Amino acid sequence: MLINCEWGLAVGEEQHDYKCPLAAVDQRLEDLHRLWHQAEEAYFDPGGFRLAIQNAIQTMRTVSFILQKHKSIIPDFEKWYAPWQKKLAEDPLMVWMKEARNAIEKEGDLEAHSFIRAEVVASYLDNGLSIDVPAKLFEGPSQLLSSIPKDIVGEHIFSQGFLRIQRRWVENTLPDYELLDAVATGYGRMSELVNDAHRQVGLLPPETTDQNDGTAYLSRDRSGRMPCMIGHSDRRTLNIWLANGQPVEFEKAAQKIEPSDRAKVEARYDVDVSKIYSGVATAEDFFRRTFEHARIVFERDGYHCTIIFLLRDNKPVSFKELRPAEHGHKYLMMRDVAHDVVKLGADSVFLLGEMWSAPADPQKPTMLAADSPSREELLACTFASKVGEPIQLAAKIIRDGGKVSLAETREHRGGTHFNFAPIYEVWGKPITSNWKFSTSDANKVDNQ
Repeated sequence: MLINCEWGLAVGEEQHDYKCPLAAVDQRLEDLHRLWHQAEEAYFDPGGFRLAIQNAIQTMRTVSFILQKHKSIIPDFEKWYAPWQKKLAEDPLMVWMKEARNAIEKEGDLEAHSFIRAEVVASYLDNGLSIDVPAKLFEGPSQLLSSIPKDIVGEHIFSQGFLRIQRRWVENTLPDYELLDAVATGYGRMSELVNDAHRQVGLLPPETTDQNDGTAYLSRDRSGRMPCMIGHSDRRTLNIWLANGQPVEFEKAAQKIEPSDRAKVEARYDVDVSKIYSGVATAEDFFRRTFEHARIVFERDGYHCTIIFLLRDNKPVSFKELRPAEHGHKYLMMRDVAHDVVKLGADSVFLLGEMWSAPADPQKPTMLAADSPSREELLACTFASKVGEPIQLAAKIIRDGGKVSLAETREHRGGTHFNFAPIYEVWGKPITSNWKFSTSDANKVDNQ
């Protein structure tokens, strides 16, 4: 990642080389970022992790010190800084960071311990059982499994559930945080402070740019954190498929679209690719236009793959094909999508593909829609955003021998869309009670 700091210029103004007045503050924040990654890389090396995480905590505290040293160049510094002081002093995590830094310098090392967190994942909702087990850093998976109490899981989740085993460094006086997450959150708080200082001086806040593809990330969408500081928990996590006790890993592959592919698409589906999204102005427009063309693809091919689209400020920023081999794989995949939502600052998402829909049976609350005798096969696209209700466009799939066709498109607003729960969580959007407790007239939907 590359962080740039620029003067706020009026249109037509010439930009000259210069040194940002707050360069020293920016550099110390970057030092904190580097130390965080050193701690991440040393996660399974107790000595290396201790050294890096404590250096990061100490460095975090110096960001505000250096900022105060530059108060002469910040207009109305005292008036501007007072609310920030109050905000940080009332933040329990930042208070802990201050006390931890003092303890490291005056008393010695933090009392950090490694734990294994065992969590049952058998839903899109984070409502599974969990337990923390003290563990040695280099125990193997079989030893870790044997340390988990056997009554932590019930028979009803064995067919589609996972046992997620996650190593965690926890400090005695901060039991509700994993240390790397705590420092990443602290980085975010300091980043927001530094960004606001730039605005007070008349500068654009530092911009985070991916050097591989040039994507610019907005820090406000990640609470000040950099994209690389989000979703790192997967690197220290082992997912065990409860049905067979085997670890599960997903392969991720990128496919380059060649210029010649456009001609093939246009010939096969009789469309002009350049006009597919002409006139599209909003994320909802993009969603609706995509479903229109998904119908064309389905009726030509007889099937449609499952694709997740992420949009920010009404423009697509990512799309991925999902290929779960088992229903339970979707629980993990959608959590991974939620990480991408935060990294990319996505404010709307839609999921397109074939799916099963069926009325929920209160007598069989764990039954999948695919197993219901009342199931209905659909081509559907479900849209969700930070604001407003979800929208679903769906067309019943009609199979007549070897022929496949679609019924008219139906539109439904609201409803229970459990698979979006991890995304709602990172958006901070409330999940309504009917998502958690389906009633007999609610529909269940399973992507195929």
